[in-house]
Amino acid sequence: MKALAVVTSSLFEEIDDNNKHLLSIDGLQIPLAFVKGTKPDFDSQSDQCADLVLIKKSSFSLNYRDLAIIEMAWYRLKSVEEYTYYPIGSDFSGYVEAVGKNVTSLKIGDLVIADCFFPEAKNGVMPGIPSNHSSREYEIYHHAKLLKVPSNITDYEAGTLSIGTQTATSMIRKGDIKKGENVLITSITSNTSFFLLNNLWDKDCNVYGLSYSGENIVAVRNHFPFIKDVFSIKENNIPQDVMFDVVLDAFSDTYLERLIPKLNSNARYVTCGIFNQSNDKITTAKPTNLSMLIANLMMKNVSFIGNCLGSTQDLIDGLDQYKNHKMVIDKVFTEEDSLSDFISKSYNLDGNKFGKVVYQYANDL
Repeated sequence: MKALAVVTSSLFEEIDDNNKHLLSIDGLQIPLAFVKGTKPDFDSQSDQCADLVLIKKSSFSLNYRDLAIIEMAWYRLKSVEEYTYYPIGSDFSGYVEAVGKNVTSLKIGDLVIADCFFPEAKNGVMPGIPSNHSSREYEIYHHAKLLKVPSNITDYEAGTLSIGTQTATSMIRKGDIKKGENVLITSITSNTSFFLLNNLWDKDCNVYGLSYSGENIVAVRNHFPFIKDVFSIKENNIPQDVMFDVVLDAFSDTYLERLIPKLNSNARYVTCGIFNQSNDKITTAKPTNLSMLIANLMMKNVSFIGNCLGSTQDLIDGLDQYKNHKMVIDKVFTEEDSLSDFISKSYNLDGNKFGKVVYQYANDL
């Protein structure tokens, strides 16, 4: 069984170059590598496994949130001398290999992804992302944390979908977009924004984009031709007469203060994250005048809406969108490719990524 993991320095030295990579996060050099583990035991007739499902992963992908988890794991492991590791990964697809005796919603051979329903518990199961270790080739989940994938979605596509689809569909639902409204998507080339845009093809509204760097704007507009215009923070080129009714924002600490003057009265500002997640970024970030920020929002009756993941129905509705419009996949990596190439492409270290990046395991079923 394979897994992508943060590893101790001693273990890193023993792994071949094709299967390891030093990831730079704010001056830290964090060793990542593919490691071999043991397939978990699973007795489908036991009471202990009655509500559980054994999954053989088909694919997985990395998200922005994984960077904070990688950093956290390294702080725990960097002083450890023996061989050990911490598996990473948030999104996955996999095939059901075995089910517990109480499981009726899934059967052997079904292709599934994580259901990250939040904030309510379901079937007595905690809400949220079910695993921070989803690169593990085999893993056991409660059946309530899994959703069968529609037949129009391939196993490698499915490995990119759970978190982004559930989040984007929930954000759009909370944004309550009305006919003819101006909707702004920030960080227009980010994965989160691609998920949002994929859900906006058939909305009767005016969709605009905002980029921090201004890179890849032409490619985004070509892929999503319904976008009316894309603006750049660096160029400060949002026209004076363009105001927004809804903002869907992945990085509120980057954009919120800048965009308040461009919000209409009664606008909805929906955000699902912050950019400053690493320890260094958090401690060095420029402080915000919270009183002034809130006052400016109140003066326009702006609704500031935080969003974490979404409901099971959000995930189902989001997956249904892929019948007509596929998620953008930049590249599919396999064991023949180097881990460095996979990590570099996943986190756009070369500045040429367009869409999600996925790693596909060999399918032995």
